[in-house]
Amino acid sequence: MENELTSEEKRKKIFAEIKDVFAGAAFPLMLMLIFGASIFAFADSVEEIALKAVIVVAGEIFLVAAYVVFGRQNGVTAMRKTVQHRKKRELGTDDFKVRAHTGEYAVYKGVIIAAISCIPYILVQIIGGAAPNTVCDFLLKYVFGWAYFPFTIGGLTSWFGLILIIPLVGVHTAAYVWGGTVELKKQNKVTELQNSDGKNKKK
Repeated sequence: MENELTSEEKRKKIFAEIKDVFAGAAFPLMLMLIFGASIFAFADSVEEIALKAVIVVAGEIFLVAAYVVFGRQNGVTAMRKTVQHRKKRELGTDDFKVRAHTGEYAVYKGVIIAAISCIPYILVQIIGGAAPNTVCDFLLKYVFGWAYFPFTIGGLTSWFGLILIIPLVGVHTAAYVWGGTVELKKQNKVTELQNSDGKNKKK
């Protein structure tokens, strides 16, 4: 039976989990900014609507692909840590992070990690929409073009860009679950092989 966490340990667990999900959101956010400053910034320099639309669609595909890759990796990492922690708990470890299940796999983390990566865009859109200014306009075009251009090139308001957060979060979460599922199967197979080798040695 696991020892219950003290009040102090529960507080530490909360901060450790927050740190973990922010770390998971770091790479998706970086790629979002890189694509915004390259592909989508290039789209703004194109005058022809059809070509601009093609560039934007290509950029969206690359961004979604990046979220699939990092979502899957986040799921793999979390599940691997879950299995490792479980084995250590069975051995009676006193490691706080292991006892607190810190950084372990949970589907809701797939949602939270992706949502956190979108927070900078959400803040800029709300501020820029509520009080239009050149700084926010610049950031929306050249940093968060993935959400700005798909609707504005058709003459719609940039507020519609908030809708694109939903598929991004959905894609990352699905990839997170996928990665976790694949890793769990892999870890179970490794355990079966280890158990099999152990039985053969005893014979």
